[in-house]
Amino acid sequence: MGDDTWESLFPKRFSRSYPFPSFNVHDLHTVDGGVKTHLVPEIVKSDFTLLVAHFLGVDHCGHRYGPNHPAMAEKLSEMNEVLRSVVEVMDNETLLIVLGDHGMTTTGDHGGDSSDEINAALLVHTKSEVTWPVQEQKEVSQIDLVPTLSLLLGLPIPYSNLGSLIPELIQNTNTPTSEANLLAALKLNQKQILNYINHYSQLSNDLPKSQMAVLDEMERALHSSSSEADLQRIKYMTYMRKVKDMCREIWAKFDDKLMLIGGLQVLFSIVLQGCSTCGFLAPTSSYTVALLQCSLTVMSLVLSYLTVTPLHCLLILSAMFSIIIVYCVVKYSQVENCLSLTDMLSILCLVLYSLSSLSNSLLINEDKVLHFSAQSILMTIYLSEVIKLVRFQMTKTKEKTTSLMLLKLLLKSPITYLFIILSVVVQLSQVFRACREELIGCETSLFLTPLASLLQEFNSYRNKRFLLLTMPSVFLPAYAVKRILKVRGNLNGHSVLVIFVSYALYTMATLCLADWVSAAIPFLHDWQRTLPAKSTYILLTVGISIILISPLAVYLSSPKSKPVSYNTSVPSIYKYIKETLSKTEDDSERPLVFGLSTVYSATYLSLLVMVSIYLMLISGDGMSFSITLALLALVLFLDTHVLCNQSNTRTSISHIIYWFVLCKYYFYCTGHQPTITNIRWDAAFHGFSQDHDTMIVPGILLFTSTFSSQVIFTVSLPLLLIVTESGITFYQSVRSPKARSLTGLGEISLTRQEETTSNNLYHLYSIYLLANLVKTFGALLSAAILRRHLMVWKIFAPAFIYEGASFILTSLISILSYIIFIRLHKAVKYYIRDFELEHVD
Repeated sequence: MGDDTWESLFPKRFSRSYPFPSFNVHDLHTVDGGVKTHLVPEIVKSDFTLLVAHFLGVDHCGHRYGPNHPAMAEKLSEMNEVLRSVVEVMDNETLLIVLGDHGMTTTGDHGGDSSDEINAALLVHTKSEVTWPVQEQKEVSQIDLVPTLSLLLGLPIPYSNLGSLIPELIQNTNTPTSEANLLAALKLNQKQILNYINHYSQLSNDLPKSQMAVLDEMERALHSSSSEADLQRIKYMTYMRKVKDMCREIWAKFDDKLMLIGGLQVLFSIVLQGCSTCGFLAPTSSYTVALLQCSLTVMSLVLSYLTVTPLHCLLILSAMFSIIIVYCVVKYSQVENCLSLTDMLSILCLVLYSLSSLSNSLLINEDKVLHFSAQSILMTIYLSEVIKLVRFQMTKTKEKTTSLMLLKLLLKSPITYLFIILSVVVQLSQVFRACREELIGCETSLFLTPLASLLQEFNSYRNKRFLLLTMPSVFLPAYAVKRILKVRGNLNGHSVLVIFVSYALYTMATLCLADWVSAAIPFLHDWQRTLPAKSTYILLTVGISIILISPLAVYLSSPKSKPVSYNTSVPSIYKYIKETLSKTEDDSERPLVFGLSTVYSATYLSLLVMVSIYLMLISGDGMSFSITLALLALVLFLDTHVLCNQSNTRTSISHIIYWFVLCKYYFYCTGHQPTITNIRWDAAFHGFSQDHDTMIVPGILLFTSTFSSQVIFTVSLPLLLIVTESGITFYQSVRSPKARSLTGLGEISLTRQEETTSNNLYHLYSIYLLANLVKTFGALLSAAILRRHLMVWKIFAPAFIYEGASFILTSLISILSYIIFIRLHKAVKYYIRDFELEHVD
């Protein structure tokens, strides 16, 4: 009764069962209430051999509030009453076992190997007389319960058991008969373990022969000696402990061949794709490169099924890769596209950051490594721009630039102020990081605790945080985007996207706040509590659907229409219209098109805000300001990117790598760490009062919450290409509505250079995904090389799992973002074509 996981593990094995949904951590009472209803009546029936009562309220309360919250004290008091009622109806032949399967950290998490997590209470109670002395504060291993409970239930010990009997539960009286029963039980336990390791040694050569010889000697000593019972018991326990220690050393078994094949496949893909995207191979080689990568994958799969040594796999794949590289270089070599010094330094930072995964000290401080990498790359970008400014000034004045002149030049440059503000924002974002348990003295940010979970003494802090940080951070992105789109002319007219953006963004922000407020109101019904979150999910789905179906936010004003103020029009579009319209003497008869020169960025900014509000909702009120800071850093760098690329439409490699580093950095600055204990499982049930019928919905909620920074920066990745074409910074467009595009045509110039746009888009996504793959390869390399390291399962393996999951999600979001760009691109082309057919004579 209780946790329905028992029914999943042992279907149709219980004569009676009362399962209840178990994965909704917000529900503290359903499972416990169901167990309390059936527990005592079932005990009174006395027709059972085993009765399992699995309560979950304490576990869920820990996940939701932590161990020091008043709600935890209430649940513990409730459990005390349950135990008291159970003991009252027990007979003398019943054994009561109360245990927890894990402990809990101060934040309510578990899954790691800290003492708070791996230590749990074990209470064994019977009304029968016990005269055997029981050691107080005794610690037993969890696997020791397996043989002990098996014999107490009259069942054979499981074949693969490595646990030892708990003597106090077998021998309850200090009599010769009881001692003989204990020795007989220990003998059964020892024979079962001996049978297991003998069969294991016949199937595998993993067991060390030297240790097996020692165990054989100990086993012969067990049967040849006739020592006292206490000494014999110690010998049995020592033998079984020795077997357990030996097996622990070889439990982690690795397939070196498959690891080598997988690692080489990733490495070769990085090198081949890197040569293609970094300019060493011509853009026309992309399809050939993809085909050759597929051939490498096929060969890797073939080798994985063949009986060949890892060395042979290395030689075969290396030879095949060498042939492919030589072929590509000879046929598609394009040496004129050389990397700049800034690009090379950025690539060096990326490689060093990826190799930092080989150090456990750097890995547990990865947020600091990322902060250093981000600032280093930003500094190289800034210095390269300073050098350009100095060269331009020297060419213009033909005089040597003095220190005073340089200082004045830098103070006049907007890039200087963008650099300073962006550095401050990145530094400020560290306030929201979570702490790993390995970091002694680190204090987890209080922002990670939801407002509804704070204790009463934090009332003043709770109110100030909600009013001064939470509310502004939710509404600020929606207000900023609406302001930008209104100034640029994209909110004129009555298209579906315009109407949705005009009203839905503020509605989503309001629903987000309502969801957080409802969590602090105890008397609400479940449907009332979940309504705001579900409504937000629906609006996000509708918004994405609108963008895929009708992605344009433009408005055509006919001559007879009501005139629109000049501030909301886009004057630069006239140059393009003049090329397509016949000459007319009366300018009042010329139609006006609003928002066409910023049509691409308008759609992506709208999508970005919708996704950001959704991420704020599932990440919790404490992380809303952190996500707003991530958006601010994103916008600041886009403005820097525009000013640095005024003469080049292709996105610099250094800028893409910095975008990637910011993405990884804000993974930590949104309260996450690459450990199992830091997974926020409650995100999977946000907006739902019951368990899900499918794993798709909770999977989407959990993945997008955990990797919220990856979602934000990947969705907005095309903006690096789009804003370069517009040539207008966000600051300029808000401050000066009459700011004109440097290119004259704005973003619609993307439609006039199809091949260039396609190549630049391929370059953008390839470099970004390649940077993600390089970091994943670094995590893969560290987990493979350090697979025998003491901290492999605590640090290196979880980091590799996180990087793999992050790369998969980033790839999927990239596909969605790319599809939206293609859909938007076609819609703009069709709109211009229809415009020409209608208005050109």
